[in-house]
Amino acid sequence: MHHKKFLLIITIAFCTLATTVSFAQNAEDTTDGRFHDDLLNHLVGKWNVTSMAHGSPFTSVLDAAWVLSHQFLRIHLRSHEIIPWFHVQMEYEEFIGYNHSNKRYIIHGMSIEGDEEPFEGFCYGYRTGNEFKTVAKFGTDSLIVQRFTWEPASDSWTIKSTWVIAGKEGEAFLDMKLVAVKPISNRKKSLNK
Repeated sequence: MHHKKFLLIITIAFCTLATTVSFAQNAEDTTDGRFHDDLLNHLVGKWNVTSMAHGSPFTSVLDAAWVLSHQFLRIHLRSHEIIPWFHVQMEYEEFIGYNHSNKRYIIHGMSIEGDEEPFEGFCYGYRTGNEFKTVAKFGTDSLIVQRFTWEPASDSWTIKSTWVIAGKEGEAFLDMKLVAVKPISNRKKSLNK
């Protein structure tokens, strides 16, 4: 059961990131038919991740890049440690896109667990300022809310995941801190690839 919760936490974290972007997408020119987002641009690059999941510390590496003719932001996360309840390293891949007709972010996520998550690796994202929020339905009366918050002063991200059960949001069960491996000036050079 812990492995499903951890995977769900990671998935929600990324879905949250994708959700926050949905309200602020198109701050850049999109007449070229590509997906542009000024907040998600800050995630492009390589990140060292420290996290606390269900009371256990973990470290990971996260890489993010624009792919498929700048239609999706591809995020790849891989833990350094073996996750006790999975018996392997956590690995997750996510593609964040934007549906211009419906004006919303769409997230496609895949992990080492396959399609066992109740939301089947698919959710929507919403953006407000420097926060990107994902909401994934988990059962009939539960949600997992994940908030990605960009912290420009430190060039870092914080990701927190919480359960919402019967309309009440609980304490964070996943708390992640992303710190850039390269300084922001080096990451900006790869944004338009």
